[in-house]
Amino acid sequence: MRLMYVTRRPAGHPQAQQYHSRMGADGPAGLGPTIVTDSRWQVSILFGFLTLVFVVALVRGATGAQTTSGRVAVVVVCLVLLAVFISAWIRTLRHPARLEITEDAIRCVRRNGQSATVSRQQGNELYFVRGNRSGRIWTLGLAITDTDTVMDLGPLFSRRAARQACRARGWRFR
Repeated sequence: MRLMYVTRRPAGHPQAQQYHSRMGADGPAGLGPTIVTDSRWQVSILFGFLTLVFVVALVRGATGAQTTSGRVAVVVVCLVLLAVFISAWIRTLRHPARLEITEDAIRCVRRNGQSATVSRQQGNELYFVRGNRSGRIWTLGLAITDTDTVMDLGPLFSRRAARQACRARGWRFR
């Protein structure tokens, strides 16, 4: 069984199928691109952890500060950072990065609107690579076998969801 969310598009744009990773990737694939968004639970775990850390810092700083000005400084800094993290969390959930998968190409559209495309003309056998971005941060990449082509997906995409959606569109994985 496959759960699809068909959204309305402006005139001239094909309808998109919203891929739901828990339901699998069977079914008709000719209505438009299959959309795979980054993993909501990974986003929520990341921002939930950061929010929890700053709530704990707020409580410990407010109760442990020796002076009133120290308490005010800790409360102000922690509340500003909490507001930043919570607004980024909401913005990330409302505007996720996405993969648009068709039979001919895979397109990764980031939150800022930039996109990268892998075409079937380059090959149709894919594999995942783990890239390192500036030291400790690793990202997921989608590469085409026997080429140097690697599309950076970022750290928040589910391999399983991307693999299932790509296979449903005729792409192969090694």
